[in-house]
Amino acid sequence: MMFASPRWFAASIRISFLFVATILCTSVALGQTQSNAADLTGVVRDPTGAAVVNAAVKARNIATNFTRAAITNDEGNYQITNLPPGDYEVTVEAEGFSRGRIPSVTLTVGQRADLDIPLTVGSVNATVDISAAEVALVEPTNTTVSSTIDQKRINELPINERSATGFALTLSTVGRDNGRPIGPAPTSGLNIGGQRGRSTLVQVDGADYTDNSINAARS
Repeated sequence: MMFASPRWFAASIRISFLFVATILCTSVALGQTQSNAADLTGVVRDPTGAAVVNAAVKARNIATNFTRAAITNDEGNYQITNLPPGDYEVTVEAEGFSRGRIPSVTLTVGQRADLDIPLTVGSVNATVDISAAEVALVEPTNTTVSSTIDQKRINELPINERSATGFALTLSTVGRDNGRPIGPAPTSGLNIGGQRGRSTLVQVDGADYTDNSINAARS
């Protein structure tokens, strides 16, 4: 199963693979997918590990200055959704605490990441930088095996076919599918982990790219 954004020159590409044996498993997998955006969630905590309520969390795209914000709830949880892929500066402000700042957090296409943020007691006018060693960006609910093709590879790889399937072929687990077409309909063109092209599901920007009647790629 592949999820990708067609904005090849403006965003990274996230390609995910999930091998399923039943229709039920497929339904569960599709429930976990997104389109071309990322979500950032987590808990803001004080030095004792207790949750910080009403903390203002802001994520700012370093390259574009695009910003989204959220307020922590009674359990200290925050959720910022629909973030375009990229590098973000994450800041947190709360009464009685110094302003916390994580200089760079990288979010990729379709990612739902958890980022717990610790705060230090002090003046709100002071800023405390939080290093990557102090926080961990994880995806605890994602069961897919995925790989991200970043902007550098999109710009520099010598690929004639500038498409999602073309870039997917740069991954070690993906090859060209040589399965016979059914009438004029081709397969997805991808052999993923040994699976035939007609045994894979392709989504582009969250929309189904597969003709379900013959499991071939749509035009």
